[in-house]
Amino acid sequence: MIARIKNSAPLRLYAKYFSTPRARTDYATHVPILIGLAQMREVRNVLEFGCGYYSTFTFLNALAFRHLERLQSVENDAVWAETIRESARDDNRWKLKLVNGEIANSVSDMDLESFDLILIDDSKNSEQRSATIRSVASRHPQRPLIVIHDFEVEEYRKAASSFKQRHAFRVYNPETGLVSNTAIDVKPLTRVLKSHAKTLEPDDLERWIDSFRNH
Repeated sequence: MIARIKNSAPLRLYAKYFSTPRARTDYATHVPILIGLAQMREVRNVLEFGCGYYSTFTFLNALAFRHLERLQSVENDAVWAETIRESARDDNRWKLKLVNGEIANSVSDMDLESFDLILIDDSKNSEQRSATIRSVASRHPQRPLIVIHDFEVEEYRKAASSFKQRHAFRVYNPETGLVSNTAIDVKPLTRVLKSHAKTLEPDDLERWIDSFRNH
């Protein structure tokens, strides 16, 4: 079993070669992108496939996501879900859906258009997460921005290939993908990431929040 200290990482055997060293807090490399998107867009409703210390509590951080009204997490690991529940149970904005079997099978039950932002960071192997990405893509969501962690994994890129807009943020290893079916200008986000990634750890929430606000 792959340890799920923060968010589950896929098998790394599929990752391409990186010139960028692997981040010390490799489970958190998507966090600056999430924070940046919340500064660029009024994010009220968030759906995350795969809950975790970094993503779940970044979304619930009132400084990072100041407009958040609802966070819906979907998880299929009962033990891990209970671990997160113990820390987040007092926040009434957060709802946890525990599913049996693969998370990909739960996508058809979700109203994807009701969310501003979707994070895909689920499962214990790349096959299952690829299936989740394909299931989301097959719904052709028009409204939400979709963030995919570990986007250096070729299976994830292929699974997301039907989205009209696709961008990979490579300032940290692992990479983070941003996909959507509507246009989004990533230049402001990319500028801030490139300006600060060499001096900030990805899990330094307070300084990343300040960095985006100052820009």
